[in-house]
Amino acid sequence: MTTATRVAEIAKRSLSGDKRLMISSDLTRVLEEVYRAGAHRVAADDIDWPQELHAAVFRALNMQYITRREIDGSVRFSLTQAGYRAIDAEVPWGRILRQRMRDFVRAATGR
Repeated sequence: MTTATRVAEIAKRSLSGDKRLMISSDLTRVLEEVYRAGAHRVAADDIDWPQELHAAVFRALNMQYITRREIDGSVRFSLTQAGYRAIDAEVPWGRILRQRMRDFVRAATGR
């Protein structure tokens, strides 16, 4: 398979929406674990990631599939919209509305 053919195949998958073929199985496992644990502000202690998935966690953070925040000394993970799309999960509209309202309030208060 030539490089041009391979690039065309990847582009075709991307356009067809077949995201699972685009990401590794370890990365998929990480995203699905966050999703199963609640998907939004999940405490790191509530997710049991084996040692072999730690590299995939960092990759998910770098690719902005998940976010990491420290809240009151506790590390919390959340799926981003890209993370939901990567595992073909339904994005909760309530979460999107809350996020938009928070952004609106920040803009209105000038923070």
